[in-house]
Amino acid sequence: MASDSSPASPRTRGEILVTGGWIALAIAIPISSLFSDDSFTLSTSLALLSLVTLCAAFACWPKLFITPINYKGLCDEVPRGSTIAMSVFVGLTVLRGVVELFA
Repeated sequence: MASDSSPASPRTRGEILVTGGWIALAIAIPISSLFSDDSFTLSTSLALLSLVTLCAAFACWPKLFITPINYKGLCDEVPRGSTIAMSVFVGLTVLRGVVELFA
């Protein structure tokens, strides 16, 4: 039985480094906001969530920072996890805009 997906190639050292950096950033953002003196509002919480999902999107797709972008086949190359995280990021950003508009 043949599979349609190509076998996953092992990640290079640069891809692992970029992924680790985005994961570290996604962990550092909530921790730093917990220790800040600013009060939490709905808008702040949405901004925090959108930043974390943006980090997750780029952690799922480290080749964006390492190899040249193939704009013609860009939609075919984006991993599913990164696509989902980008969609959540856009949704949270729009929701934050609506919250700011009505606040």
